[in-house]
Amino acid sequence: MKIKESSAAIIAGGESRRFGSPKYMAKFRGKMLIEYSIQLAQNLTDQLLLIANDPEFETTLKLPLFSDLIPNKGPLGGILTALTKIQSDWLFVLPVDMPLLQPDIYFKLWQNRIDARPVVARSSKGIESMVSLWHRSHQSFIEKLIQQDQLKINLALKKLSAVEVHFGQQSDLNFFNINFKDDIEKLEQIAGKQAFL
Repeated sequence: MKIKESSAAIIAGGESRRFGSPKYMAKFRGKMLIEYSIQLAQNLTDQLLLIANDPEFETTLKLPLFSDLIPNKGPLGGILTALTKIQSDWLFVLPVDMPLLQPDIYFKLWQNRIDARPVVARSSKGIESMVSLWHRSHQSFIEKLIQQDQLKINLALKKLSAVEVHFGQQSDLNFFNINFKDDIEKLEQIAGKQAFL
């Protein structure tokens, strides 16, 4: 069931320095990583947007594309850009490097909203800041942090008293993120033949 009061932003503006090439184009099980993010977003809402600095995206993926309002400020800058573009009050933030993320994780974030506080997933490894839910009212606060060059998403979450939604160790595979090219092979081996998406 889609959530009409929300939008979803795929944050894909990183330089992929560790990966060595555009990460979103890397393939896992025959699909580009960005395709997993799009499929996930489409399960959450009809209001999708892509935050990226590659103009090829718009023609290739047929999604509304927005470049960072303030360049070179990392994922927090991408979240700020998304918050300035949405029509809804709430924004789901999706990474481009977690192909096994499931809609249920985001629905659980939605169910745990308290007032207008952000909501973030916590796996057994810690805060998963790119799996989060933000309110449009956070825009000005995030902009101030960026102007002060405080770019850590976890800092923004802490200062805004984010609600943490805990997921047990059984969900760790959903949060496996791909930073290096050999991570794709590792994930193939760990996931085995399980049909996630």
